[in-house]
Amino acid sequence: MSTAIQPTGVHSVAAAQDQNWSELNSYAAFLKSFPLQGDQLYQSLFDRHSDIIQTQKPKFAIANLQKIFAATFEVSAVSGFDRMSLRDLSRSTGMSMGAIYSCISKKEDIAVMVADIVRQSSELTREHSRLAETPWQAIDRSIRFHLYASTFLQPWYFFLYFETRSLPEPQQTDSKNIELDGIASFQAHIEQGMRNDDFKCHDARMVANTIVVLLEDWYLKPWKNRGQNAVSKRGTQSLKQQEQQLNNYYQSLIKLVTNMLAIEVAGAD
Repeated sequence: MSTAIQPTGVHSVAAAQDQNWSELNSYAAFLKSFPLQGDQLYQSLFDRHSDIIQTQKPKFAIANLQKIFAATFEVSAVSGFDRMSLRDLSRSTGMSMGAIYSCISKKEDIAVMVADIVRQSSELTREHSRLAETPWQAIDRSIRFHLYASTFLQPWYFFLYFETRSLPEPQQTDSKNIELDGIASFQAHIEQGMRNDDFKCHDARMVANTIVVLLEDWYLKPWKNRGQNAVSKRGTQSLKQQEQQLNNYYQSLIKLVTNMLAIEVAGAD
């Protein structure tokens, strides 16, 4: 991708405290520093949801949570989350009902924890943009980081988008606010650029909303943006192939945004 990112700060999200960002100019570099992956992701859930998770054994919880979420994404994609039962999870994971209940008491707990992971990822995106020196750099970094994060966490983002209705009402509002906060963040960068006479547009909110919609399109409709073959072979794609697909979408999105803001950015074509 054309515009290098050189973050030097430390983000404040609890799951990633004291984690220094490397230069995130590639998906490979992102994967080396992104905290919400592997055991660290499930450790974050264990630490943050002691009100839901009954077991006090981290290793036991992490192993079972991994099974529960993998099965949830698979089963809900076929039959729908609303029709999935905890017994379906037990059959799919090979876990006893007792082991299931040690991690969740009802299936809605899964949706609550998915929302938390997506929220943490979104907070990391905004933290990353704050390291920028200009409004345009902040927009560029936010777009790049979101594409990387939603590629790696695609099942989580996809699930939350369609299953927000499964959350308790207060959490539904919180979930919707994840999207609204993203729009507000882009809007703030755009308005700052307009005050600096860097950008020219008539409706900063509409441009911000367009950016977020197109970022959502990336993880909601991979068959459209990456091809049906890429979707069916997602688990077997090489890092180079994923990098190329990300770069193509990033370049197209950046070109569109520069046009909407009536600016010229070196290397954006």
